[in-house]
Amino acid sequence: MRVELSEVSLKLRLPVMTGRGPITQRDGILIQVSDGGVSGWGEAMPLPGWPGADLSAARRALEAWATDPDPNRLPTERFAHAAVELALLDLEARQSDQTQGEMLTEGGPVADAVELNALVSGADDAAAAVADGYATVKLKVGTSDIAIDVAAVAAVRDAIGDSCRLRLDANGAWTVDQAVSALSRLEPFDIEYVEEPVAGVEALIQVAEQTPIPVAIDDSLGSVEAQLPKALSVVVVKPMALGGPRTAYAAACRWITQGRKVIVTNYLDSAIGQHAALSVAAALPNPLQVHGAITPALFDRDVADLPTIAGGRCLIPARSPAVAEKGP
Repeated sequence: MRVELSEVSLKLRLPVMTGRGPITQRDGILIQVSDGGVSGWGEAMPLPGWPGADLSAARRALEAWATDPDPNRLPTERFAHAAVELALLDLEARQSDQTQGEMLTEGGPVADAVELNALVSGADDAAAAVADGYATVKLKVGTSDIAIDVAAVAAVRDAIGDSCRLRLDANGAWTVDQAVSALSRLEPFDIEYVEEPVAGVEALIQVAEQTPIPVAIDDSLGSVEAQLPKALSVVVVKPMALGGPRTAYAAACRWITQGRKVIVTNYLDSAIGQHAALSVAAALPNPLQVHGAITPALFDRDVADLPTIAGGRCLIPARSPAVAEKGP
C-alpha cells in the first residue's frame, strides 16, 4: 500500500461569517492511499481556533502513519484519524465498485438522494434558495449585536414564508444569559433549532432548559463517545471533525436509536470531505432528515467536482469524486 500526502489551500468564494470570526480560506492535507492501481482519498482540514483543531498535530500524525500504513492502526489525532479512515473507506468502495454509503451500511439500505438545507447570509440569499427548491435554510447568528441578529432572522423568515424551515447557528458566540435573551426574542420566528448558542455541554444544557427552541450540540461535541443529556435533542454530526465517516456513522446510528434528531453537515470541507458527509447522511436509518452535507460552490477552486443539487435534493453519485483526474 502506497501513501502520498499533499498540502491543499482553498479560498472561499465568499467569507462565512461565524460567531468565532470570518472564515475565508481552508488549509489542510490530502491523503491518497493506493493499492493495486486503485486510490482512495481523504483529508485533514482543522479550522484554526475551533475546538480540537491543530493542523500541525494532524500533519505530524499523518506523516507518522504514512511511514508504516497499517489499516488496523489509525492515528489517534482525530483529524488525521478522519483523513485515514476516509481514504481507506474510499479505497475499499472503489475496489468493490460500491458507494461509500453502501460500504457503511454493509449491505443495508442507502438513500438514493439526500434533502439539504441551504446556508444563507441574509434575506436575499434565503429567497433565492426557496426559489431554487430548498425547503430548509440555515442562518449564522452571533456575529453582531443581538438586535441586529433579531432583525436579520425576521427578514429571512419574511423572505422564506411560513412553510420553510429555519435553522440558526451561533457557533458558541453568546453567554448563557445572552443566549436565553436572544432566543426569547427569536421564538416568534418558528425556529426549527439553534446550533451551539453557547460553547460547552454544561452551558448548552442551561440554555436548553430555559428556551422552547430545540438546542443542537455541534462544536462542543468533542468526542463520539460523549454521553449526551436528554436536554440536547439535536446532534449535528460533522464526520471529518469527529474521526471520519465510519466513526461518525456508528455514533449517529446510536444517537438516532436514543431518539435524537441527527443532522449531518460538512466542516467547510473540500469536495472529498463533503462527499463523505453526503455518504454518511445517505446511509443513516429513518427517520429521514434534512442535512447540510453539501455546500455548492463553496470555493473558488475545489479538488474535485461535487454532485448536482436540484430542488434542494442531491442525488447520490455512484462513485466518489474523481480527485486524481482533476488534481488537488
